[in-house]
Amino acid sequence: MTSSTVTSKCLCGQITVSVPQAALNKTDSVGLCYCKNCRQTGGCLASYNLYLSEKDVTIEGQPKIYEDKNTDNGTKLQRAFCGNCGSPICLKNPKLAGLMAVRLGMFDELPKPGMVLYCKSRPNWIKPIDGVQENETMPVMTEEFKVWLRTIGVSI
Repeated sequence: MTSSTVTSKCLCGQITVSVPQAALNKTDSVGLCYCKNCRQTGGCLASYNLYLSEKDVTIEGQPKIYEDKNTDNGTKLQRAFCGNCGSPICLKNPKLAGLMAVRLGMFDELPKPGMVLYCKSRPNWIKPIDGVQENETMPVMTEEFKVWLRTIGVSI
């Protein structure tokens, strides 16, 4: 990665993740997910993710992979985490080849999200964020969504 990247580590330092600074500046590529699986794997209210092309991410170290089969639509998600400290690292969906959701909690820079997924599972005491696209579940595969995926390098 070049000097225009941001790098962080898991809690114990065994896994290093680098992403382009420009990706962090794109609000529409940052999102929260309130689905139960994201809450359980992170031990938190929501996962906080940067969605970008897998080719733009550098991971050093060897994360463990958990194959999450218990999803709404049956898609098997690949959830990567540090096998030592348990820090969530990233997520991949094989139906969206090339897309990676990098967990932003390990980074110092925490940009405002541009989208929220699984709002139907958000606790009612958490209020919506002004100006953020809300989705009750996963976004529907509209032409606009396909264009966005292509712009970040995802094959659909």
